[in-house]
Amino acid sequence: MELQKHLAYVSKGLTAQELARLTNMDRGTVHRLLKAMIYWRQVEAENGVYRLGAGCLLPASAYLTRLPLRRVALPYTIDLQHVISDRPAIVSVALPVGDRIVLIERMWTATTPFNVVADLDDTFAIDGCTSGRAILATYTEEQIRQTVGDERYAQVALKLKEITENDDYSFGESEQRQGLSSIGYPIRHAQNAAVGALVIAGLEMEDVLQVSSPLAQHLQRACKGISEQLFG
Repeated sequence: MELQKHLAYVSKGLTAQELARLTNMDRGTVHRLLKAMIYWRQVEAENGVYRLGAGCLLPASAYLTRLPLRRVALPYTIDLQHVISDRPAIVSVALPVGDRIVLIERMWTATTPFNVVADLDDTFAIDGCTSGRAILATYTEEQIRQTVGDERYAQVALKLKEITENDDYSFGESEQRQGLSSIGYPIRHAQNAAVGALVIAGLEMEDVLQVSSPLAQHLQRACKGISEQLFG
């Protein structure tokens, strides 16, 4: 699981030596584990570089298929796609996984440039993206420290305070790509920690990066609608 986690963080792959250093495991042990993972297609190898294999898709696909959040959020993301139809933007459903955010659903408009869609990653550090911070801001301080550690908490604490003061809205500008702005809002039950978030990211969106904008209000209503269906 440690090897799989580190391989999931990099698209270019890692060598056995790099994996041994990252996991503090003996390189011989790493080689034996990688051999088994290759057999089960969890890992693919090329010229001494290891990457995740197609076998990882089977459990991931099974999990997403039965995930209530994804099923309930889907019609709301479609509705938001219609709302932003005149903007080059993407609507995504974000799921927290430890100290990472995974985008489990993405929809974009016809005006969104292909390179924006193709180049945008599906995973981010939870404290380094709009949707992740929207989720983190719903955690207790202890939960945040357990998730990202004391050093990262100190760096993001001020932004999380701003999100709380902004009625749970999280805003970002040019974080993942120059010129790409984003709005995130958490999906949560009452005052419990968020189980996910919706995020709208796009170009030429500076005019809507405020709590009072119609788009921000629509995003909030969508998240509250998802919460009502999930939790009653």
